[in-house]
Amino acid sequence: MLKVLSFLTRRDDFTLPAFSEYWRTTHKAHALKLVDAGFIRGYIQNHRIGDDPGSGLPGLPLLADGSPELWVDDADALARLVSSREYLDGAGPDEANFVAPPVLAFVAREEVVVDSPLPPGAVKLIVVARRGPALAAAEFARRWLGSCRPLPMPDAVPLRLTRHIAIADDVPFDGAECSWWPSLDALHAAWADADLATLEALVAEGSLRGMVVREETVVAAPTLQPALA
Repeated sequence: MLKVLSFLTRRDDFTLPAFSEYWRTTHKAHALKLVDAGFIRGYIQNHRIGDDPGSGLPGLPLLADGSPELWVDDADALARLVSSREYLDGAGPDEANFVAPPVLAFVAREEVVVDSPLPPGAVKLIVVARRGPALAAAEFARRWLGSCRPLPMPDAVPLRLTRHIAIADDVPFDGAECSWWPSLDALHAAWADADLATLEALVAEGSLRGMVVREETVVAAPTLQPALA
């Protein structure tokens, strides 16, 4: 099973609420045709929490306004998806109706690191990065996947934690990390102790970006077992 992570920036003529509303209604209807056709096994929309000053995290450059996550069987299934009539006549061209180019995306393998039930109101932090120029891909993957704590917050304990490693080299990001927190206040408290210096040898300078989102499940993702306790 592979996972496609994409990062969407809204068009200038859309407010953040209007962008989210179009995405969860008109565009979702197009995407569901790909689900019905059997191309997509799981589909989650991550909607960025609003533009107020308290919604972001200090020192973390904004990644995007939204992030769809799609689960597909394999690379062949993804190739069939992007060449299908359902995509070419629907979801593909519809992106331009609410999304500003470019759309950043990469295909990854996902690892569930920590898992537990999520309470109502939980928030999610998505962080992405490119690997440091001195690191081979295998060493980056080993270190990126090797901790059971959020990488910028080594003392924090999230509700849930997943990591992703890109399966190709010519992509905008080599890794992604998703962590879930009981509330925005809880995330801010954990981030206050973040030590970004611990990532200096791991990630390329200036490549770390992120977004705080509310996750909306459209089609439940396939169940993966945690790799670490």
